[in-house]
Amino acid sequence: MTIHLPAHLLGRLAPALLVLCLLLPFESYGFQIAPLGSNFEAKLTNEPESTLSRVAGKLGKLVKRPVHEEITQLAFYCPADIPALANDELCAERDVPFASAFVIYGVRWNDLPPFQLKENEGRKCKKFLTRGPACNTSQTIRFSTQPECWYCIFSAAEDFTGKGGTIGGCPADKSKGRHVALGNLLTRSHYGDLQFLHSMATRNEMPAAETRDQILGWIEFAWRVSTGDIKANQRLAELNIPLMKDRFSCSEWTVADLYILGRQDKLLPRLRDIAFGSVLHTVQDSFSSSHSQRSTSAEGFCASDEQYPRPGRIIEFHSYGSQDGHLHDAEDERKAMVTHAVEQRAEAIAASRMLADLGGKPWGEVRPYVECLFELDDAARESSPGEAYHRGNKN
Repeated sequence: MTIHLPAHLLGRLAPALLVLCLLLPFESYGFQIAPLGSNFEAKLTNEPESTLSRVAGKLGKLVKRPVHEEITQLAFYCPADIPALANDELCAERDVPFASAFVIYGVRWNDLPPFQLKENEGRKCKKFLTRGPACNTSQTIRFSTQPECWYCIFSAAEDFTGKGGTIGGCPADKSKGRHVALGNLLTRSHYGDLQFLHSMATRNEMPAAETRDQILGWIEFAWRVSTGDIKANQRLAELNIPLMKDRFSCSEWTVADLYILGRQDKLLPRLRDIAFGSVLHTVQDSFSSSHSQRSTSAEGFCASDEQYPRPGRIIEFHSYGSQDGHLHDAEDERKAMVTHAVEQRAEAIAASRMLADLGGKPWGEVRPYVECLFELDDAARESSPGEAYHRGNKN
């Protein structure tokens, strides 16, 4: 039997439940998102959900079930019985009224960022559900508005990096090698120089400390947007955060362009919530074994009140470019998650809940906790695809 506790009571008991869960053997898996988010997000597209689901099925990765969304709702005290999640999907339902639709939009943003194509880009992309060209370059590309174009661009980047190519964001990047291509926000975040959005290394053989610094730089940026310290109209290339200045040095983008391109009219008033959701996604991804490898145990607490156990330390950040996308995704199904990794989900929930409790506080107060979440193990090593996820691995 599943007992749904009132939110205020669950909040008091949650730390004890999480500690109990964390005593179980540790494994971790990747997280998925649903083809559509909230009903509010659905109103931003004319595509029926059946179409989005069919494209997601063809993609075979990333977009399937609302796992990120469920973790976020649980972090906002959705009253589910965490050890009994196998039979309790209350918090996986659309529009559960705990985390706002805009926070959920932000949680989904890391996987589905809006982007634009130049007029001559996407010419080879053809629709496979209907006839005609897949990409309308006069409009912002979103999975929810141009799913077949999105699929084509994503797949082309996968093929390119599978052949040894890398994806950057500025023309100057071309001087770094023969197989460097300019990317958009989608391809850069999944296969290129912005993989830190998913708590992953941007290349193989990258020192763990360098990846950690990038992740912390990104979370600092997103957190400061969420508190209003960084404004929507500020140019990314002019921020006082070295990571953002470096990655967007040749861009005229503002913060609003990054997060809500093409929807500034409807989403600008809630940009801070969207940025906060993107922080949660990055932190949640760090508990996925296809994104990083953590030690099996850690002693102590991240918070002085001893409510939030220190998670396993980072041994390796993986890089996605050399991974097999299906192997990366193999353990993403919710059934596998709740059957084999209740304790891992509890760590992701605990971290997300602590950040939700810290929401609105200055970055200087939050930084020590975030640094604790990404503390490196003494045995930390350079990045790789991860033994279980390397392309060509048939095991």
